[in-house]
Amino acid sequence: MKHTKFFNDFINNEVNLNETRLDRLNTGVSAIQEYLSKNLESFEKSERQGSYALRTIIRPVKDGQEYDADILVYMQNEAGKEPKDYLQELHDCFQDNDVYAEKARKKTRCVTLEYAGDFHLDVVPCVVKEDQNSYVCNRNTNKFEKTDGTGYRDWFNCKNTITHGNLKLVTRLLKYLRDHKENFTAKSILLTTLIGNTVSDSESGDDFRELPEALKTVSNRINDFLQSKPTMPTIRNPALPEEDFNRHWDQKKYANFRRLFNTYTRKINDAYEAEEHDDSVDKWRDIFGDKFGKKQGGGEGHLGASTSVASVAVTPKKPYAR
Repeated sequence: MKHTKFFNDFINNEVNLNETRLDRLNTGVSAIQEYLSKNLESFEKSERQGSYALRTIIRPVKDGQEYDADILVYMQNEAGKEPKDYLQELHDCFQDNDVYAEKARKKTRCVTLEYAGDFHLDVVPCVVKEDQNSYVCNRNTNKFEKTDGTGYRDWFNCKNTITHGNLKLVTRLLKYLRDHKENFTAKSILLTTLIGNTVSDSESGDDFRELPEALKTVSNRINDFLQSKPTMPTIRNPALPEEDFNRHWDQKKYANFRRLFNTYTRKINDAYEAEEHDDSVDKWRDIFGDKFGKKQGGGEGHLGASTSVASVAVTPKKPYAR
């Protein structure tokens, strides 16, 4: 059974970043952007990056876990200025503020602001050079690295439109599966790219009209790709083909991911095809945990026939409405 209503409830109540946390994040980001615009001498503009920009951030699975968000800060390109200098300038700016000084930590490509017990924000300096390309700054190698976060966001949003908005929801579900199971490794950017690659620009989107159907379609297409590649493939940035996302993977991690993704895809297919209500809920719970859905028996309260119908459509609540 598809259990569309249960999926929407699960997304809203267990997977999505709750509104209180999202409000705190947005408030914190707005304050940082305003501070940098007034105090960072080379500041040009800033924008959301990564899962924050794509609206695919999920709630931490465990209590007390932090989540992360990224913003890109464009700084003026200055002749003779090295990559490490931009990071140092950004870090120094935060050190000049009593609130941010204790939160700021220099990393390889960003300055991280730690909001203990809640989230951390990676503030990534970026410059547009003479070739009109954008570059982030690697402090360790002291080299500029080409990037195109805007192009990636546009690519993914196009795929999401084809899937009637369900691709972002599937991305959150598969990230939740990764964090809930904790038995395979795939960085969010890599997993999101695999998900986006399953959607052809020319297709109608008929296989993505409801969330459970979209999950089944994406999982099977990813799994078909993985099972055809025993050796770790190169997963490239669709907006910047010279960049790949394999730096956090190796053959051993990939083989584990490939094996387990095959297992979970089979479980998704089995749960989707199950014809009896409680059996289907049990099978979905085997994938996503006991907070998914409600059974008709077993002391969870009886559900009317209309509740168990898979095709009930429910609009996600704000702030994650499609």
